[in-house]
Amino acid sequence: MMNQDIAGISSNLDTTVKAQQFDKVVEAIIAGKYSWACVLMLRFAGYNPLHYIPYRTYNRLLKENSQTNRTKQQQSENIKMLKHANDSRPAYLEVVGKQKTEIRGVTLDQKLG
Repeated sequence: MMNQDIAGISSNLDTTVKAQQFDKVVEAIIAGKYSWACVLMLRFAGYNPLHYIPYRTYNRLLKENSQTNRTKQQQSENIKMLKHANDSRPAYLEVVGKQKTEIRGVTLDQKLG
């Protein structure tokens, strides 16, 4: 009887959980975040995680993982912006020799010396 229930659940999950959602669960497992993986799996399968885990635990997991996701998203956006900036303008190096800079008629070397 229990095997039938498990088979029914797994066939239901195949149609409910999208590949991208499943990837998030796998990422959480690889990162050692097993509780977060459980929360994601429950969510993606259409269940309310609060029916299965304590409210404080759920809130802590949300807080920890929303910060992690925001940090990853920000890093990803920064990388995209840098790549775009590098692709849109040619990169070059300019060799600059020692130059004297004058400020109000006095050279910078005299002012510092």
